[in-house]
Amino acid sequence: MTKKIKKTVTTLSIVFLNVLMSFAGTTQQWKEIKVDVRANGTVSTSNSLKEIENGFQQLSITLSNKGNKSITIERISINILLDAHLSDNLDMVYGGSCMGRTPLLKQKIGSQTNRSSSNMYEMLRLSDGQYLFAGATSWRIFMPNFTLKQGVFEVWSDGEGKQLKPGQTIQYEQIVLRRANNWLELLDQFGTAIAAENKITKLKPADFKGWATWDYYGRVFTPKDIYGNMDQLNQLAPQVNMIQIDGGWWTERGDYKTLNSGLLPGGVKEIVSRITSEGKTPGIHFDGFRGDEASEIYKTHPEYFLHDQDGKLVVEENQKADKVMRYIYFDYSHPGARAHIADCIKNMKDNWGIRYFKVDFMRYGLENDIKLKNKHVKSFKAYDPTITGVERFRLGMKTMRQAMGDDIYFLGCSAVFGPTIGFVDGMRTGGDINPIYQAFPERCLGNLSNFYLSGKVFNGDADYLVFREAIDEDSTVSQEDVKHGHSMTMNEAQMWADFNKLYGTTRLQSDNLMTLRPERKALSKEVFEFPAMDETVPLDFWEHGTSKQDGFELIIARKDKDIYLGVFNWSDKPKGYELKAFGKTSPVLLEGRHSQILKYEGKESFDQLCKKLQSR
Repeated sequence: MTKKIKKTVTTLSIVFLNVLMSFAGTTQQWKEIKVDVRANGTVSTSNSLKEIENGFQQLSITLSNKGNKSITIERISINILLDAHLSDNLDMVYGGSCMGRTPLLKQKIGSQTNRSSSNMYEMLRLSDGQYLFAGATSWRIFMPNFTLKQGVFEVWSDGEGKQLKPGQTIQYEQIVLRRANNWLELLDQFGTAIAAENKITKLKPADFKGWATWDYYGRVFTPKDIYGNMDQLNQLAPQVNMIQIDGGWWTERGDYKTLNSGLLPGGVKEIVSRITSEGKTPGIHFDGFRGDEASEIYKTHPEYFLHDQDGKLVVEENQKADKVMRYIYFDYSHPGARAHIADCIKNMKDNWGIRYFKVDFMRYGLENDIKLKNKHVKSFKAYDPTITGVERFRLGMKTMRQAMGDDIYFLGCSAVFGPTIGFVDGMRTGGDINPIYQAFPERCLGNLSNFYLSGKVFNGDADYLVFREAIDEDSTVSQEDVKHGHSMTMNEAQMWADFNKLYGTTRLQSDNLMTLRPERKALSKEVFEFPAMDETVPLDFWEHGTSKQDGFELIIARKDKDIYLGVFNWSDKPKGYELKAFGKTSPVLLEGRHSQILKYEGKESFDQLCKKLQSR
């Protein structure tokens, strides 16, 4: 059902009001919708609301310039007035939007803060156990932000200087709305709707097991370090199939064809030759959206990088343990910048033999994240000033994907999820892990709050296996504070091992296996021998997420017809868990900082168990 909207226009804004009609056979929860477009001229709009698959209603909005001059959009706001009484003690969930900074957040309506928002979705739980939901299924021009204000679902986007040329019409991002009585089914179908909107029909198979340089060595490693760990890995788990070379191999950030010869005298190609000779997949990491002011590519082509409103190069200085970084940001609206990154990737693929790319720091392809690090920047001077940061980002993503080709595995990292969807095969869904217990519940929450995306729009990746203590380290360990000199009991390490058994399709060890004690190595072997799950669900979704360290405790997962339940007591005190629906007649008792994985021996299906075990 579609209803066109009459328009009221001023020179700076356009507002339309749609009093929604009830759909046949449904109860309508959206009392009215108001849309405001702030611009420096008259923007004409139309909208439609129609039912699509899985019970969602899709809100589509078009913006048109019917005049004879270009118009710059400043802000778009959509207010969805709810036909429901909202008390302050109702629960509200904002979906995780990126790898580490904005995990799932659960709050009472009456205790919202300036962090109460999401670029993915918002979901309200009513007192009768019903759920009201608004989410985005596209991120092509604008970045939708979802929040709740005074009984209204608000969706808004910064215009980022988007220009509408005379006669041009564009589509705002696709928004879906729904009332449902089952949160798990709702999120599952939301993931399916995102996949459909972005034409994702099948994901690349991914069951990678191996080792990576980063967590132990950071940016300072040698071929000897890699080969020594490969020898240990082959003895520990002969079935492993991947080695990843992480950051530190380049001369300067952005110069991705020249190598740090002091660390890698034989180059990446020599290391890849050793990796492939053992039948393993060679992977590599690089920063896809930043360079360094000292790089040759900047000195030769300063026009490939973003400048601020005053025409000055945007530079972020960052003091690291081993180096002062002066980050600059690629402008992928420039065809030369796109050609450069494509040439770098093709060299890595065709000349060096790389078959797995981990492109990191993706959030710095978006305007908001650059501004967060560079407070003086109010706007950007880009090669193409008519498009948004989201559009520049997607030009970069399209270039990288095409340069890799369809046969290469593309892992996104440090990304705001939405604009990457449809380009990547896998995605890091939680923040960087560290060999510190306090990181584990936080990464549990960060990763699993995005369970509805994993297996549908990309393969979820939980980051590295790390099980070391200070006693397992030597002088080659990274000198970052979070990477060395810490303690971790075996039961704490076991919790991270158990979590990685249940979530993620890439399991890479990243300790120094030449110094790691045997009992710690054995944890990695446990994870490698456990099958990668087909799907994973946090059953206590509504019980956690009130803070970054408020991790889920009941995690159900499936591999084919085999079903497993992970029980995680992240607290310091003993707890008992009633699991009669899982076939346990007595409570499962766990000491603080302990976990246990139970295999299901009954006859019910995964979906049936999820319905019985899920909270509220």
